[in-house]
Amino acid sequence: MKPEDLSDAMSYLDDEIIENAEKSRIKQKKNKKRWIKWVAVAACFCLVVVGVAGHFNRIPPDNGGFGGNPNATKNNSPIVNFLSYKISEAEYPETVEYPQDDNFMGLGGVDWEDFSTAMDNWQKSDETRLKQRADIENYASFLTASIKIFFSGNKDNLVYSPINVYLALSMLAETTDNNTRNQILDLLGTDSVETLRTNANKLWLSNYIDDGVTTSVLANSVWLDKDIEYNKSTLDVLAENYFASSFKGEMGSDGYNKALQNWLDDQTGGLLKNEASKMEFTDQTVLGLASTVYFKARWDTEFNEVNTKPDTFNGRNGAQTVDFMNHTISSDFYTDNNYSAYAMRFSNYSSKMWLILPNEGITPEILIENGDIDPILTGGKPKNIHEYIRVNISMPKFDVSSSLDLKGNLKKLGVTDVFELGKADFSPAFNGSAYVSQIQHSARVTVDEEGCTAAAFTVIAADGTAAPKNDEVDFKLDRPFIFVITADDSTPLFVGTVNNVK
Repeated sequence: MKPEDLSDAMSYLDDEIIENAEKSRIKQKKNKKRWIKWVAVAACFCLVVVGVAGHFNRIPPDNGGFGGNPNATKNNSPIVNFLSYKISEAEYPETVEYPQDDNFMGLGGVDWEDFSTAMDNWQKSDETRLKQRADIENYASFLTASIKIFFSGNKDNLVYSPINVYLALSMLAETTDNNTRNQILDLLGTDSVETLRTNANKLWLSNYIDDGVTTSVLANSVWLDKDIEYNKSTLDVLAENYFASSFKGEMGSDGYNKALQNWLDDQTGGLLKNEASKMEFTDQTVLGLASTVYFKARWDTEFNEVNTKPDTFNGRNGAQTVDFMNHTISSDFYTDNNYSAYAMRFSNYSSKMWLILPNEGITPEILIENGDIDPILTGGKPKNIHEYIRVNISMPKFDVSSSLDLKGNLKKLGVTDVFELGKADFSPAFNGSAYVSQIQHSARVTVDEEGCTAAAFTVIAADGTAAPKNDEVDFKLDRPFIFVITADDSTPLFVGTVNNVK
């Protein structure tokens, strides 16, 4: 539910909001149950902006207001812990359920007329969603620049969620101004916050879907300190354009920290429970922004466990014996100057995971730094396509994770003022001084016979091969490779390198 008057709402906890939020949670929980056997890809991005200097316009504490009963936060239930601090809830777009044969089954079999009508409704809804697609060139400029910097010289496993970073930095731009904002706008490839707002909103809308076949749910939130007066117009922009829910409580308190942790855990389906449990505000925090992406789907063609066999992966740390999944499919296969590639499709057929195998003697980071895979990152395809040939796929089951400090990399990309007290300008959000002290991005991707599970979590804290010669090709990922998980509009959700399987 969007706030009609967020400033008034900041003085009490609306029971209706709690009731509506609980109904929403129950509905989401029911949707999750039918996905238990399905694979998931999830991403989470969290910003924490902490004040370190200056004077703030503080409002008197409301003893009966935000946070409810502090003792209630000792309850392990995430519902109690974060809903008790909520002052507004984002209103998400409605999605039309993808028609399933079982839902139209009668005594005489499937009612194809009703099924056809339902399918037409779903297609119209999906077409409307995809029309919201943001200008891919605008997003691509940030994507290709950031990936080259973040993966430069990397020799370990690394996973990066560009859509999370883009949307979170967009929210950061909304809360900053002057040169601080301009540096972020330059990195995100736009010349005004209004244009950025439109692009970010379209990117959000085009990637939000929960139709029973594909789940790609994005969520944002604003975390406010109970003693600071915030700029209502900025909060309204975040609510209306970024679908950001709002919370308010005592920064640094155990209860408020638990609320943040439980919200992150809830939005990412428990995939980042350990990472979420470490996220905390301090008593110096003046503003928190959190953004998550949760995507899940199953392979269009799953691997048969019977065909999974031990084999050798020649990783950066030496040869490893790991489980390789194997199957054969007739499909398109791609090659370029320095690599070969195959697109593993998910069950909605449109979203996919690109598997990119560098030619012998070439490392994944070289492909990224030289821009060889830019066509895939920007919604295109490699240079050469070999249509509908027999592809014998052999790939390891893997579980890779990494942590990346983005502060130094963002400075290389031109974002500097936000890290310096005295230069960082957060005036659109509140009156006071603050600067970003650290940005940490952690991610994990697991792949098995059914599909993949992936999660990414970032915290921003401001403190005081050759072409195949025949119609058949063996595509064996037995050495370091790259993967790119894309949404159905070709937006890259995750990019990663697998240099070692274990």
